[in-house]
Amino acid sequence: MQHEDAVPHLAPWRALVLYLVVGLLWFGAGDAIMPQLVQDRELYLLLQQGQDYVFVLLSGCYAAWLVLRTMRAEARRSADRQALEASEEKLRLALDGSGSGMWDWDMAQRRHTFSQGVAKLMRYEGCNFSAEFRFKPRIHPDDRAMVGQAAQATLEQGVPFVVTARVLCFDGAYRWFEARGTRHLDDRGQPVRFSGIITDKTQQRAEEDRLRLAASVVENTAEGIVVTDANSHILSVNPAFSRLLGYEAAELIGKRPSTFKSGLHDKAFYDEMWSSLHRSGHWRGEIWNKRKNGEIFPERMSLNAVRDPQGHVSHYVCMFTDISEEKQRERQLEHLAHRDALTCLGNRNWFVQELTRCVHHAVETRERMAVILLNLDRFKDVNDSYGHAVGDEVLRHIARQVQSALRPGDLIARMAGDEIVVLTRHIKHRKEASDIAERLIHAAAQPWKSPDGFAVVVSGSAGICCYPEHAQDAALLVQGAHAAVYGAKDGKGGSNQWCFFNEDMTQAARERIALESRLRNAVAQGHLQLFYQPQIDIATGGLVGCEALVRWFDPVDGMISPARFIPVAESTGLIGPLGEWVLGEACRQAQAWSGQGLPDISIAVNLSLHQFLLTDIVGCTRQALARSGLPAGRLELEITESALAARPDEALTVLRGLKDLGLRLAIDDFGTGYSSLAHLKRFPIDLLKIDQSFIRDIPQSADDMAISHAVIAMGKSMGMEVLAEGVETAAQLEFLRQHGCHFYQGYFCSRPLPVGEFTLLLEGEAQRRRQESLNSLGLGI
Repeated sequence: MQHEDAVPHLAPWRALVLYLVVGLLWFGAGDAIMPQLVQDRELYLLLQQGQDYVFVLLSGCYAAWLVLRTMRAEARRSADRQALEASEEKLRLALDGSGSGMWDWDMAQRRHTFSQGVAKLMRYEGCNFSAEFRFKPRIHPDDRAMVGQAAQATLEQGVPFVVTARVLCFDGAYRWFEARGTRHLDDRGQPVRFSGIITDKTQQRAEEDRLRLAASVVENTAEGIVVTDANSHILSVNPAFSRLLGYEAAELIGKRPSTFKSGLHDKAFYDEMWSSLHRSGHWRGEIWNKRKNGEIFPERMSLNAVRDPQGHVSHYVCMFTDISEEKQRERQLEHLAHRDALTCLGNRNWFVQELTRCVHHAVETRERMAVILLNLDRFKDVNDSYGHAVGDEVLRHIARQVQSALRPGDLIARMAGDEIVVLTRHIKHRKEASDIAERLIHAAAQPWKSPDGFAVVVSGSAGICCYPEHAQDAALLVQGAHAAVYGAKDGKGGSNQWCFFNEDMTQAARERIALESRLRNAVAQGHLQLFYQPQIDIATGGLVGCEALVRWFDPVDGMISPARFIPVAESTGLIGPLGEWVLGEACRQAQAWSGQGLPDISIAVNLSLHQFLLTDIVGCTRQALARSGLPAGRLELEITESALAARPDEALTVLRGLKDLGLRLAIDDFGTGYSSLAHLKRFPIDLLKIDQSFIRDIPQSADDMAISHAVIAMGKSMGMEVLAEGVETAAQLEFLRQHGCHFYQGYFCSRPLPVGEFTLLLEGEAQRRRQESLNSLGLGI
């Protein structure tokens, strides 16, 4: 094939030489031989002419043969070129179709050649990829050294070139590419070419990372995972499975999950599980299984079917987690939901449920019962005197004592902080109920002795509500017992310690409920007003502030005393919105006076114990100041001493939050709350208000004068200002002036005034201050 391909290139020269040689021999031989053979001249000329024709004919045949041979050779070369081009096109299509491209480096000419597929892989959209593409600068900096070392090893040692690296494409993104190549040597064994293919591995790399992550998740997840084939034979388990069930993977491969069945579920359970799995492809629920050591435990399990591309189930994947601790917590929560955490007695919800059940039973059996509510007297004093830790121990002691005094079948629960309720069953008459109440009171009064040797004794009062005489359902029985216990405290019962329920108590409760409803309407309809009582600087006689006091003008009953509706607001939760309204209205009015050009005075607002400790008073105050625009330094919040004594640690946190707003803090009714001075000095208090009960009998009472003097001195020593409440006489004011009290309020100056009258008072103060200013300049009249 190589010889025939070479002929067309050499044939012209060979044909010419052959033609000349044959021509010379033909004509030379004819000219030398024919004269000797032919004597006839005419014949000689005829033969010579024939010789010429024969030569021309043979030359023509020879030329035709050469042309035919050349055409055939050219046809073969054309076919070879077409076959080569077709092969190259197939190779290019194959490379492009495989997502790969070809590269070649001619080391002699230092020229790179790339297939069209490389440009596509690099997201190139120009027209001269070879000129614009530089491979080395586009390699990720972290991969350049590795690629360089691999290329050097290939060129120097002939090892295959296989690297995977990140390359910066023309769209600005790095992608993963795999390059495979080899070197080509010349006759001297020197590398002259370096070529290969390059493939985009970005998607494959991402898939591998995803699979690696998935495998890592499966290996490290806290949930047990088991994979079976379509016939439920176990194929694999993860480490969490082995940890939870105690089996090693090798012990279960090829077996069925029935190996660790608990035996607690019947066939119907598993039939329903598999029915759901076949119907929807998954099942989720709780199931009990058995560990290798035989322990049965609860699981929360998710079972899913995996289908092949044809839709047939190929595998089952089960994921589960041990919920033993969760079940234990549920049992604990269920216990706590029905039990009091401190005394371990039943709680209110449990008692009401049991009482309801007993009432339903008593309807059929005509059983007589009594609910006895035992309320501990002044139990708060125990907490205040000895601390809550001792108070808790005392309460547990009382609970044990009362429980030991019960009859078989009686029920006991803790209703609230200092209330214990008992259901006595199968009583025959009222006397039996009162006897039981006295026994419970006596049991509660047994002294508790501390490890240090001191004893604590707590008395109690009991309210008794009988079924069916007083009430016929659980709620009314409890309500009646509550009403009766307050009757016992007020001395309305058969003894100083217990009292039976009567209808008058219900009527009083109904009146409180009605008052609550009316109070809600009053808050909503604006029937509440603020009155303002002036606060006077004793040294100058000037008006420096006022105390905002809420008043309720009912359209029917007229003025309703705060002593009636404030306790109702506190017991029903209305104190929150009521206190918020008072605080907002006081701030608004104080800022309105400033807007009218009247003197900038401070305004004091009382906070009840419930409002102070049970609502977000810091957030409410911040909002009131923001809405009104009143500077915080002009607002003074008054907290009763009892509020500080009830929960000193919580009170300190709230007071610090209020102080951070920049306002002033005062203790109201100081001297009546029995607070500890050790606690008092911790609080950020600006003002002490001496309760009016200590001012009322001055100067007749030496004790009150001594107490007031001591409070003033103590306040000054602690850096606080002192204000006296309830000043009604000149003698009281003079006493306060002599002992250095800073401010006072009371009827001697003014009763609480509505906004209009107090505005006139402020206008008078403004006039007084202007006159003083003129006098100081020598311009007064």
